Amino acid sequence: MEKMTEMNNEIKKGLIFKGFEIAGGKRVSPLKGIVYGDNGVGKTTLLSTARSPIIVDMEGNCGHIDAPKCRVTSLDDFNDLLNVLQTQDHGYKSLIIDSLDSLQTFLGEYIGKKYSDKDLSYGKSSGIWAKHIKDLVAKLEALSNSKGMSILFTAHWKVKLANNPMTEGYDRYDMRINEEMRTGFCNWVQFIFLAMKDVILEDEKGVGFGKRKAKSIERRVLHTRGEPTYYGKNVFNLPAKMPMDWEQVTTNILNFYNN
Repeated sequence: MEKMTEMNNEIKKGLIFKGFEIAGGKRVSPLKGIVYGDNGVGKTTLLSTARSPIIVDMEGNCGHIDAPKCRVTSLDDFNDLLNVLQTQDHGYKSLIIDSLDSLQTFLGEYIGKKYSDKDLSYGKSSGIWAKHIKDLVAKLEALSNSKGMSILFTAHWKVKLANNPMTEGYDRYDMRINEEMRTGFCNWVQFIFLAMKDVILEDEKGVGFGKRKAKSIERRVLHTRGEPTYYGKNVFNLPAKMPMDWEQVTTNILNFYNN
């Protein structure tokens, strides 16, 4: 038995696959994630405090942010920028894409010009979307690996009806993207946070017993785990609710790797 164990250990040593050694344990890698929420809640401002950022401004609304930025208005622009970041020397370590739903719009415009109605008929459009999304994810993955860049998206929210066969339907916060974008990007990223202002309930004075009203306070928070009322996830075992502070986010992620 001991001899067999030694042989297994010998086999495990030194295996290299796609440039990485196959080994146990946690391996720190650049971050890949999405922060979504309402307009003006501070999604882009939050991500702009990530390490050495460059913002891909797809909406023209980032002029107020004190960080390097590049305005892009089409999928071709975006692909050109990815090529520049991949092939030229630079010190950027965080690519902030504002926003994922604008990237969906660019991709939709590209597909609409490239393919005929016949090409997109009878359910074939879903496969075409999936192919192009896979290509985009591959380019972003290559950029992350070769340049050590974190890939961080903003996205806008929407309220949708969740149909749960175990209960009655209920409203749920979600991202304003289609199912192809969800499959391609949400499966790829390590985290999806919902950013919003904290809300507390207080009793209304002068109103009958049991009446309460919502009161928004200026504390902004990140919800880091999926719940029935909102979409989310993280692979770092983060607290379910955190202050909207990037330093605290990265500190908790580093604690995950160190434990």
